[in-house]
Amino acid sequence: MNSGYQFDLMPLDTPDDSPAWAEYLDIFRFSFLDQRATDEGVAVYRAHRREDKAVLGRVTTGGPGLDGRVAVAGFAAAPTRINCGRGLVDALVINTIAVRPSHRRRGLLKLMMREQLDAARARGMSLATLTASEATIYGRFGFGITTHTHPVHVDTRRLVFRPDVPVAGGSIEYVHPSFLKDHWHRLVTEHQLRYRGAVSHQNAHFLMDTGQWDSSENGPSRSLRCVVHFDDDGVVDGFALFVPKGWDDTPITSEVRKVCAADQSVNRALWKAMAEMDLVERLIYPLSPPGDPLAASLVDPWAVQAQAGDDPVWLRILDLPSAVAQRQFDGEGTVVVAITDSMGYCEGTWRIRAEAGHGTAEPSEAEPEVRLPVDALAAMWHGDRTASELALSGLLDGAPAAIGRLSRLFQVDEPPMNLATF
Repeated sequence: MNSGYQFDLMPLDTPDDSPAWAEYLDIFRFSFLDQRATDEGVAVYRAHRREDKAVLGRVTTGGPGLDGRVAVAGFAAAPTRINCGRGLVDALVINTIAVRPSHRRRGLLKLMMREQLDAARARGMSLATLTASEATIYGRFGFGITTHTHPVHVDTRRLVFRPDVPVAGGSIEYVHPSFLKDHWHRLVTEHQLRYRGAVSHQNAHFLMDTGQWDSSENGPSRSLRCVVHFDDDGVVDGFALFVPKGWDDTPITSEVRKVCAADQSVNRALWKAMAEMDLVERLIYPLSPPGDPLAASLVDPWAVQAQAGDDPVWLRILDLPSAVAQRQFDGEGTVVVAITDSMGYCEGTWRIRAEAGHGTAEPSEAEPEVRLPVDALAAMWHGDRTASELALSGLLDGAPAAIGRLSRLFQVDEPPMNLATF
């Protein structure tokens, strides 16, 4: 890397009137083909990054065409928590990474990634997570796809629940999204605590889900709609957000942005309410998880049609013994694995053991039974893939019996489910 580049952190207490805020945000907006943010957009970004206690990394340099030393690469991250089956685990969520086109292929991404992951590990975080806009970038840094989504199209005319499937009683009401301000944090936290693989929401999610901000409208959302469910005591226990797509789409469609309830019977009540809206013939839901229980609950499961999938959550293991100790193990057994890790965090041979829900990972001098890269282990972490499936893809090497034991060791009783995209 050129010695003219320097990595530093932009302090969150940088004065509000400093041009550094707009310059930093524009690193990302330029790279993702967006317009420059308005003054209001910069103010919203500044406020929610402060609320999240974000870490704003950047690489600066000088040179022809630059007004002094300016930021040409940015790496925004924040502390988060992930449900690994035994409660919530501290982790780093990487929100946005970008390098100016004129400064690519000079090691800047590698520099920023190393700085941020080293710092996260030093703060006691055993995991890091991100959403990849380009699938070919992050595998070399040890990230593996750990949670898929399978968007669905739902034919509202055929959405009828089986008579033996419970749909929550209580009541339904359509409200302005701002109604959620007093309930949102409790509801998304209850959902996260219930489902393995769920990542904490951030302040930007709060602003968007309550209609306070829509980046496409550069202000409060005028299109977002909200339906809430009340239990028999009048307590809000679930919500769904959707955007009607207007009259131009046929069939007439609403895009469901989020369905959030810890109890699946409440989720079903919310789906029923949205399906019964006048004129709407189709509901589109991008966040449908693997093993989404909706289709199997219906008299006609084919009312739910799966579309091309997505891989919104990638995971990086930073400290294997700590991560294993914090994970709930639904399977039991012992396997000696050799892990390759180009960044060194998990490199080596480890004896992974699980019993009665608890796991340990200890360095071992025994002959490895299974060899695998660290991103393959990440893919197994929430049960999205088994060791046997990854072996068929050529990512694991070992005797079939040992690979089978590794599959059973990392098996999960329920598939992962996550509502926070980032």
